Amino acid sequence: MPRLPLTVTRWIALATLLLLSIIPAQAAELAWMDGKGAMHSLQEYKGKPVLVHFWASWCGPCRQEMPALTRWLKTHPEVTIIPVSLDSTLEDARTFLDENHFDLPAQLTDSAQAMGMGARGLPTTVAIASDGSITARQIGTLPWEDQAFSDKILGMLKP
Repeated sequence: MPRLPLTVTRWIALATLLLLSIIPAQAAELAWMDGKGAMHSLQEYKGKPVLVHFWASWCGPCRQEMPALTRWLKTHPEVTIIPVSLDSTLEDARTFLDENHFDLPAQLTDSAQAMGMGARGLPTTVAIASDGSITARQIGTLPWEDQAFSDKILGMLKP
């Protein structure tokens, strides 16, 4: 097969980059159940930036991260966070939160929902812009007590 001249290859690469830059970001979609059994979705938060945090009571890193996350949230009540458990039952999540005195709502989703948001491990935190697009995703624990990290997160969540 004949090789394309370098200038044609560059034009093809440039055209591809331009096309990718005008394709809108995939909208984040997630459904979960709250502690009362009511279903919710991210559509309820449209127009508002949010953090979605996937965790489970059986996840060692999640258990280690939870104290710092809850302290951070207490100092930043302006942040909307949706902590969603991947436990087997809502009761498992509720028991863990209650026993450890974590002031977070017990909410539950399944692994298919989490995978759809790009959660390939736990914990996973996803930042969603006010237009509903995913702006950042972190798999693994986060340094919630680090001021530079905190400032970065708060900057990402400005409407």
